[in-house]
Amino acid sequence: MRSKQSLVWPKRLHWDKYFRPQSIPEALQILGEFQGKAKLLAGGTDLILQIRNGEIAPKALVDITRIPGLDQITLEGGVIRIGPLVTHTQLSQSPLIREKATALSEGASQLGSPQIRNLGTVAGNIVSGQPGADTTIPLLSLDAKVKVVSKQGERTVPLTEFFLSTGKTVVDSMREMVTEIYFSPLAEDESSVSLRLAKRKALALPILTVSVVVSANMKQRKFNRVKIGLGPVALIPFRPREAEQMFASAPLTDKVIKGAARKAAQEANPRTSLLRGSETYRREVVANLVERGIRQGIERLEVKHG
Repeated sequence: MRSKQSLVWPKRLHWDKYFRPQSIPEALQILGEFQGKAKLLAGGTDLILQIRNGEIAPKALVDITRIPGLDQITLEGGVIRIGPLVTHTQLSQSPLIREKATALSEGASQLGSPQIRNLGTVAGNIVSGQPGADTTIPLLSLDAKVKVVSKQGERTVPLTEFFLSTGKTVVDSMREMVTEIYFSPLAEDESSVSLRLAKRKALALPILTVSVVVSANMKQRKFNRVKIGLGPVALIPFRPREAEQMFASAPLTDKVIKGAARKAAQEANPRTSLLRGSETYRREVVANLVERGIRQGIERLEVKHG
């Protein structure tokens, strides 16, 4: 018979009020009335666990899942727009995302488990502020921007400026919500790749996630530019700018690729972790996966252009 100490009972989920607004202004009105003691509910994959574990105790939940139009992926005016209720399953299965933002489709398909992908939303993933969020890293490499609204109006924040520290973003949860994530689709001279290293294929936090967008002139064997997203090898997801600059108009050679990959590892700031490995190991992984991502991006361009 097990001792009483070995029995772990789940904590009771509790909140005082539950709202299901039909519009964004209505949701913002409710947030304002509760002055920081209400939480938006979309996928709920993180929120419900936080409540159960006693990390937060909201007075009210504001369920935005019935607000029309927030679960759409569209291409309008040369811009891909993703609503905040779009799930990771939608991203991974969207023909538009697979073709025009391949790395994002790959990143979404690697997240969690099928159940989590079916519920979890892309907006929730980025607002969580986690440095290794699986859709954040590809969105960084795609130069994504985030539309944030409040009762006072709306603002657009580049994703590169969205994260303040681990678990903290520029979104004021007392009075703001994300309503759209948008970016330009891949151009004809671009390809994208997302790579993830973890201890197992599912339900495992990443040791490293790398996403690259490679632009190159394949006839001249010359890079135009490369954009790289990295995490979790710093307090926030980030772009290794010095490494990216090394690709600008550079010849498409092993020397350039390896040199820039090493520079990316130098720009990373990993700490030794029992879960993810030593600092030295993690820097080596950054160099290896960045190099692999660039080479795969080149291969995709070669296929694309025959």
